[in-house]
Amino acid sequence: MMKKLLLASTLLIASTSLYAAEHWIDVRDASQFQENHVSGAVNIPLSQIDHRISEVTQNKNDTLHLYCNTGNNSSKAEVMLKDMGYTHVVNEGGLKDVEKTQTMIKK
Repeated sequence: MMKKLLLASTLLIASTSLYAAEHWIDVRDASQFQENHVSGAVNIPLSQIDHRISEVTQNKNDTLHLYCNTGNNSSKAEVMLKDMGYTHVVNEGGLKDVEKTQTMIKK
């Protein structure tokens, strides 16, 4: 019985991680986002993050990559999202940090 329970738990954990996705979220204001942003990123300003995160995902196991201009607001958003129960939240820092690793869309 214990082996079956352990196997079922392992399969459930594995299947949960298979469905987790990754999302890039720009927490700057809309005008800054329009100037340039990470390709595929969604713009949710810091002041709206708690109300609008469900537009991006409701899966608390998804990975959320956050960035802003300097890393300060994305750090605040990270704390808010973790307090809301999101388990994989990454503060990627400021836009200059992100530009080194991601494709950018520039106006």
